[in-house]
Amino acid sequence: MNKRFLVMALSLLALFTINVSKADAQSCPVEGYGVRVPVPVDRNLQSQIEVTYFTTEDPNALLSEKAGINRTGSYLNMNTNQFVARLSSLQNSGLASIKKRQAATNFLGELAELNLERAPSSNNARMVNASMSSNSFGYLSTLNRQTEVVVYKGSASDGEYYRVKLLSWFVDVTSKGGQKSVDFDANVLMKPGQTAVFKLRSDAEMQRTGAARSYVAITMRSVSGTSMARK
Repeated sequence: MNKRFLVMALSLLALFTINVSKADAQSCPVEGYGVRVPVPVDRNLQSQIEVTYFTTEDPNALLSEKAGINRTGSYLNMNTNQFVARLSSLQNSGLASIKKRQAATNFLGELAELNLERAPSSNNARMVNASMSSNSFGYLSTLNRQTEVVVYKGSASDGEYYRVKLLSWFVDVTSKGGQKSVDFDANVLMKPGQTAVFKLRSDAEMQRTGAARSYVAITMRSVSGTSMARK
């Protein structure tokens, strides 16, 4: 009798432990790498952003590699005027080349899709439905990189800063049918007048660009009321 009671008690304990584990897993959502997590759209506020996709022949420009490529930082937040001046200086010295620059005015929480074509262009970004995907070969064949940006208001502890979510794909058009893979996923704090600079150094990107270094820079121009932003 005691043995049967012990077996029943152990079975109940195991069942209770499994249910608690499931509850804990459900109450603690985990955001995986390269996963687009939707945020509420605020149609009362709009953000004006500009994304610059560029390469530089100087591996120590903006983010130094003097400690070695494997120990190099991949993110830098700087004043926009300083960024513009630094990039212009690199261009004038023949050390940098802007591959594409795009602008977007989107509601807070709205997804901006930036198609970074091979040929430079100043076309505006598209606002897209997050459930849509563009994986056709015809679509990919014109791209080197696809990047998505969303600006939103985070928690009260963020103060006057906004959350800027960046998701960027390396696009390989040499593969049959085209292929893209996420190689940069970031969520940073920014406010108007700042530029976030991201150094792209995935294996695929490094193989394609060789000694040159590729960057994506997000400039937050402003965040304002809808009526003001549309003037």
